[in-house]
Amino acid sequence: MRYERVEIKRDGNTVHNKEVAPWEIPILEFLFDEGNVRRLGVFVEAPGEYPDAAREHARLHKVYGEDAKSGEPFVVSIFGNAGAGVRALRKEIEAAQADEQEAAKTTKKPQSSRKARSVSIDEADALLS
Repeated sequence: MRYERVEIKRDGNTVHNKEVAPWEIPILEFLFDEGNVRRLGVFVEAPGEYPDAAREHARLHKVYGEDAKSGEPFVVSIFGNAGAGVRALRKEIEAAQADEQEAAKTTKKPQSSRKARSVSIDEADALLS
């Protein structure tokens, strides 16, 4: 699973550097207002599977909470409620998986067209002396 590093500016004196799943970034932008969350373009690979959308929806509700005045969970404000919210979140998780697979394809080193020549021990010793 791949996380993206973001910089979150809470106020003039408090800035956090955090690694989050890509689908969490819209929630952070909603919470901290536009311009206070900056994607750094740094990705971190972590062991583990991508989560089930329904469980992730519940986890995001628990982690980010809800609006104090309306009582509406922040995850619902971004992705929607019930089945529609889970489907929207599933799309975001699938998009993150596709982005990770695409990044893996582009970062692979090309195979050298030259074959490595095996060197015998005697040759290696001669080269070192």
